Amino acid sequence: MTQAYRDYQAALDAGDADALLEAAARAYEAGDEADIDRATLATLAENYGFAASLHEDFETSKTAWRISARLSDRADADPVERAWRWHNASLAALSNQDRIDAYSCSRNAIDALEEIGADLGEASEFAGDAFLTRAALLMGRGRIDEAGEAALRSVAEFERTLQEPHSSYGLAHFYSGIARTLDHEFEDASYSLHMAIDVVSDTAPDHPDRRTIWAALVSAQGNLYDDDEAVQEAAFARLDERLAANRFHSDLYSDGAADQRYAESEDEAEAEAEDACCDAVPVRRNPPDYPMGAAYADLDGVVYLTFAVTEEGRADAIEVTGAFPPGVFEEAAIEAVERWTYEPATRDGEPVRREGVETRFDFRMQR
Repeated sequence: MTQAYRDYQAALDAGDADALLEAAARAYEAGDEADIDRATLATLAENYGFAASLHEDFETSKTAWRISARLSDRADADPVERAWRWHNASLAALSNQDRIDAYSCSRNAIDALEEIGADLGEASEFAGDAFLTRAALLMGRGRIDEAGEAALRSVAEFERTLQEPHSSYGLAHFYSGIARTLDHEFEDASYSLHMAIDVVSDTAPDHPDRRTIWAALVSAQGNLYDDDEAVQEAAFARLDERLAANRFHSDLYSDGAADQRYAESEDEAEAEAEDACCDAVPVRRNPPDYPMGAAYADLDGVVYLTFAVTEEGRADAIEVTGAFPPGVFEEAAIEAVERWTYEPATRDGEPVRREGVETRFDFRMQR
């Protein structure tokens, strides 16, 4: 075991991934066979999981990190150590396309973090990512409220530890914004989603969720408009104050880039409406049915769609621009919009096609 560990250190220093994995496997297997103490064996299993991840052998990595975390639990190790190992087990499971195991490991990581208390100490180095991973997995299971809580914890930890924002910080704001939208807390949602689009657009402009973030921001911020101009101005003033108070936003995004993008989007929509002269007017817009499977599973969700209104007043070219959890509520949302009818838009008294109509469906169980 001693020689295998020395070989592991030599391979690590040399950057030899193949030799690292082979030595880590030998060291762990020798320690397991020798029935060494759990704490030491957990460390060897952690090394094995780390080496397997570098080698992109995620099945082995998931198993090794899980063993390391379980041994840490049984040895009653420090909660920081246990949280770290369960978090890495969750990441390895995700890389191995095993979301069920990732969900379980992530829950254990958060439980360990909760044991530490408000001051996470050394765990602050990875707590933001751990809470974000938990939020993403909860969103995927339709546990939107819980996802929002985890996302807020992630935001707080990132703001405490980051020197500058990265895409993970933006995604934490994104999940928080989705949860707040379902709660109809549109000012909070607009703030979170405004931060999300700015950070993700800056740090990961090709991120696959960028379009969904944008649709979510437009939807949430649209609810701040009010017939009472004073109420509307007060809402946007509060939003501006919150953005200015965020050090990342004030330092990096004070040029109003997102405001400009939003204004351009609004201008395009207004231009389309003006071009149509008289915009399409809803006649019948019944809500979607709650999918039976989702109701039985007690799932919440949200779906964002865009569509056109034809000259005959029917919805056409319906497209899902974002949905949480994916693959659950989209069909019901599309079927609902397919049944909607409108008085068509007109130009010079003649019906015309209206592009770019957007809508959002909130699916929320009554509890």
